[in-house]
Amino acid sequence: MVNPVGGASSGQSNSNLFTSFVDNPDAALGKTDFLQLLITKLRYQDPLKPMTDESFIADLAQFSSLEQMQNLNTAILNQSSSIDGLNTNLIALIMMQNTTQAASLIGKTVVVEVQDAEGNPVNIEGTVDIVRFVDGQPKIVINGVEYELSSVREIKA
Repeated sequence: MVNPVGGASSGQSNSNLFTSFVDNPDAALGKTDFLQLLITKLRYQDPLKPMTDESFIADLAQFSSLEQMQNLNTAILNQSSSIDGLNTNLIALIMMQNTTQAASLIGKTVVVEVQDAEGNPVNIEGTVDIVRFVDGQPKIVINGVEYELSSVREIKA
């Protein structure tokens, strides 16, 4: 009796493919697996009812779709890596810009907006004495009090 689930020369049997897929659900069937399944299907088809042309063409279309999806996935992953690199560069650039901007405020009179105890906005005017870095972020110091760079509302000469 012919075993319809793979053969000795087919490399990896269909049952092994299924078992490895069930054991590792994150694994995906690839082009090689699809071709192995197609070859096994052709090898063990019923000689009295061979695969029709339409069925074979449908299988090839599925294979083509699989290949295109894998190529698209690869392209998306490559784009993702590029975007991650751009984000890192952009963050570094923004940090440098904030540092330069904060340093340029030393000795200048600025108005910062803060919130009082009731949550109402209050403007405080003073000369920036120093720039302090807290967790890599520049903070301006006016009369010994630290303020966020983003709280600056006015810069006076």
